[in-house]
Amino acid sequence: MTVSMTGFGSASIEQNGWACTAEVRSVNQRFLDLRVRLPQGFQGLEGEFREQIKQVCARGKVECSLKLEGASGTEEQWTINASAAEQLHQALARFEEQTGRAVTLNLRDLTQVPGLLEQKQLELSSEAGEGLLRKALTEALQVMQQMREREGQALQHDVTSRLSRCQGLVQEISGWSSEIPSSYHKRLEENLAAFTQGSGLPEERLLQEVALMADKVDISEELVRFETHVQHMTELLAQPNSGKKAEFLLQELNREVNTMASKSGHAGISRATVEIKSELEKIREQIQNIE
Repeated sequence: MTVSMTGFGSASIEQNGWACTAEVRSVNQRFLDLRVRLPQGFQGLEGEFREQIKQVCARGKVECSLKLEGASGTEEQWTINASAAEQLHQALARFEEQTGRAVTLNLRDLTQVPGLLEQKQLELSSEAGEGLLRKALTEALQVMQQMREREGQALQHDVTSRLSRCQGLVQEISGWSSEIPSSYHKRLEENLAAFTQGSGLPEERLLQEVALMADKVDISEELVRFETHVQHMTELLAQPNSGKKAEFLLQELNREVNTMASKSGHAGISRATVEIKSELEKIREQIQNIE
């Protein structure tokens, strides 16, 4: 199956007042460039997670980010510092005694008193944290892989349709190339007749000249190799991790069509090879994103 190097996946998990978020994104690159960012205290998991990502991504620039924090929406865990509260109480009592004015405080006022309210840290064991991180990464990779497979199918469809277009043009070239010897024979006869005022050359000599020219412009081998490469490319795209091999085959296809263009002076063949090279360039752009 053709898989694109471009993809994104994310997953969020909440458990026991903690939220874990994992994001994995990849873009096309010739080789694998993998970067993993983990929460403080869990860097020991990097080697394990890199190996897990490599099972999914063979090539591309891949960035993985995992976060672990208190879940939003959970009840805040606050405690009152008894010593600070007693000091505040005594200070307010003295103020009321000295001024004769009652003091009323709201929650906002209390939060402004340094050290009075302390947020209780939720406890998370290393084992529980590692479990959350592993689960979030696994889900994020699954989502990203699904996206990469969908895009890969679209790439495969586009490339195979362009290859079919190239095959059609090659069939036209094959038909024109078979007409070149007889066309050259006729043109040579006409030119010689005009030059020699009708005396011409012996037929045997004329046929030798035509045979020599036909050999020079013969592109039958290039046509066969081109068709073979197209069939191989089509089969290759149905296999995983085919990007590098497809790039090599594309170079071979370009080489064959360039040889066809250089050998033949036929106007129709020249136009067809230009169209083929245009299609191959578009295929090259698509293949660069195939893993």
